[in-house]
Amino acid sequence: MTFPVSQSVLDSDALASELAKQYGFKGAVRCRLLSRGMNDIYRIEHANGPHALKVARTGKSNDDEFAYEQAYVNHLSENGIEVPNAIPLADGSLFFSVDAPEGKRQVVMMRWLEGQPYDIFVNEEDAHRLGAFLADIHHASKDFKTPHKKIVRSEPKMAERLPYLLDMVRDRPDDHAYLERAGATVLERMAALDPATVPSGACHGDLQCANAMQLESGALAVFDFSDCGIDPLAKDIAAFYWRNDFEGRPETVNQAFVAGYESVRPLSPDEKAAQPLFRLLRHFLITSTMAQYVNRIGPVPGFDKNIEYYMDMIRRYGEQASVS
Repeated sequence: MTFPVSQSVLDSDALASELAKQYGFKGAVRCRLLSRGMNDIYRIEHANGPHALKVARTGKSNDDEFAYEQAYVNHLSENGIEVPNAIPLADGSLFFSVDAPEGKRQVVMMRWLEGQPYDIFVNEEDAHRLGAFLADIHHASKDFKTPHKKIVRSEPKMAERLPYLLDMVRDRPDDHAYLERAGATVLERMAALDPATVPSGACHGDLQCANAMQLESGALAVFDFSDCGIDPLAKDIAAFYWRNDFEGRPETVNQAFVAGYESVRPLSPDEKAAQPLFRLLRHFLITSTMAQYVNRIGPVPGFDKNIEYYMDMIRRYGEQASVS
């Protein structure tokens, strides 16, 4: 028995050897870790050029959900959306798995995207273009069919992770009581949404500005589909809100994003009315997730020692969503 591990880092040299076998590469294969967190991302270099490699966290998705993600990304690619589509293995499958100390981890090699991410500076013109791009993704998703199943599951994830946040504020009774009360209200109101007027479909699940880029060609591209799945389409907008809140961008940037979205896919009245609720849910989910994973991927600067910003955001958008 080895001591339990929350999240390992796969050895790059061993991973390069496994890739050569799985993909039938000839010649040298180089593997370099770029980032680690909810997933670990590597840059792969070999005779056929650079590729990106994603090693999923144990338990992030089961094999059916991971297969859904690869099928969805490849469907978007086939329909003109610039994405890091999955590269088939030598046997034609789209991913493989390795047995890490903490359990099975899925591995997928993807197209390498060369461009500039929208991670620091986003103005209203950028936001309008990105909003229209999200609507284009939703249109391209309309005829997506796969035998695999995946639901975004924001609400059950929030319910599962909220106790970790509550534990962090156990010495702050007012915040503890508010989070318990507001969290329950959010889940009740999400369950009450009418699917006829707030329709669902295949969604990216995390289209914040840091997950989009402008390629060298000038085209927009989107990556990181780990949170994709079936969800209310209009809820996909909330990831953009959250990142802009975090970066301190003005509300006019969010308004431009929604205007860009509606220039392609107009929102129904109920979808518009639900936007404050979706925004609040996103803040609840991300804050609870950070509280849960602080011991898995390491402290998030400004979070583990001072969560005032996160509580302020939840209370602010709780008020806008009439949740108290």
